[in-house]
Amino acid sequence: MSVQILNAYERRARLVPGVLAIVPLIVLFAVLGLRQIPAISYVLGILAVAGVGPVLIVGAVRNFGRAVEQRLWESWGGPPTTAWLRLDTPTDDKDQRAAWRKAVEVVSGLTLLSLRAERRDKAKADNAIRRAIKSVRDKTRDKEKFELLFFENRNYGYERNIYGIRWAARGISLLSALTLTSYMVWVAPLVHRPQVSAGNIFGVTACLLCFVGWLVLPSKKRVKSAAERYANELLHAAVTLQGESGNSGQSTGITS
Repeated sequence: MSVQILNAYERRARLVPGVLAIVPLIVLFAVLGLRQIPAISYVLGILAVAGVGPVLIVGAVRNFGRAVEQRLWESWGGPPTTAWLRLDTPTDDKDQRAAWRKAVEVVSGLTLLSLRAERRDKAKADNAIRRAIKSVRDKTRDKEKFELLFFENRNYGYERNIYGIRWAARGISLLSALTLTSYMVWVAPLVHRPQVSAGNIFGVTACLLCFVGWLVLPSKKRVKSAAERYANELLHAAVTLQGESGNSGQSTGITS
């Protein structure tokens, strides 16, 4: 029930990375039977019924993702949309950039700075581009009309958040594996349980596999690729809106 209050973007881009990060904890609880302890079971039950668990996970993942996003943009020279619309940035297709800039100006109603003005004040130029892009985003919220844009935005959020929580996820995986190993070596004999069992071996292996996965899969390259696909789709959506605006204007002129 609690998951249903999250929208499609939150479930894919935030909840899924968060759940993947705590998989080792789930394995740890299952192998050690911690769910059977009344206090722990009671707390988990409250979190599930109140819907607090998913909300906490989504909030934490969002914060991790937003924090790393700023650092990534700085290393890229800004968000892809900003970099692609700058006149002072080298490009292999000036006509495409010109078309995108015109569309963004028409859709947002804002004027982007000229090359001379951009060179004189780069911060002001970037700010103008960001404000115009925000206006375009606000006008492309229709998920049915801009389905591919929504998909690319959600995919970018997922990749960014996976990269953002990688260190926390690695720590959870490694600590869970060490906890299970310590239990096998020191605790199991004291409570008269087998040190080596199928459950224990599975638990340690699963946690270590999660650790390796978090070492290998998250990368700046994957995030940047997803960001560029989203930026490309957003700018093409601006061109589409510009065309619709032009057609609407023509129709209005004819009927009047």
